[in-house]
Amino acid sequence: MKTPSENDLSAIESEAKRLAASATSLAESVGQSLPRLREDLRAARAEAESLRESLEKEKAAREKARGPGVAASPPARTAALDEQAEAAGALLAAPFRVSARAAAAARSDPLAALAVQVAKALSADAGPVDRARLIAMAFAASQGDLEALWAARRQRKAAAPMKPRTPLRTK
Repeated sequence: MKTPSENDLSAIESEAKRLAASATSLAESVGQSLPRLREDLRAARAEAESLRESLEKEKAAREKARGPGVAASPPARTAALDEQAEAAGALLAAPFRVSARAAAAARSDPLAALAVQVAKALSADAGPVDRARLIAMAFAASQGDLEALWAARRQRKAAAPMKPRTPLRTK
């Protein structure tokens, strides 16, 4: 290996001095930042611990307020809720047959009207108009547009029959 020239040696020496100065400034910077970071970490840990303690105290207070050995009881059901649940169960039973009570409810209750339309659209003899009406009613209900829902429900007219195709020219 040949020895470096005087120019190369001065370039290497200046580069080494620059790196040493950078390392020194980097070490000083880390030395100044590290204690601050340690304090921030200690503060974050202390805050997390105090939040955990607060949560545990709150849980204990809830358990104490509930009483020992008392399980959380479901809210008391009223006769009206039982009747509604029974009516909903009847509506969900398969196969769904539209009763007089359900048909009467469908005149004023949008959800009942939608359920009746579902029953009609899913019946074996349902036509495309019933299915289209169901789609229109469901879309209107999803948009919260009750006027469109009732308009779709009132739509009774079947689509006009298609005219047979006629040739443009006759020979």
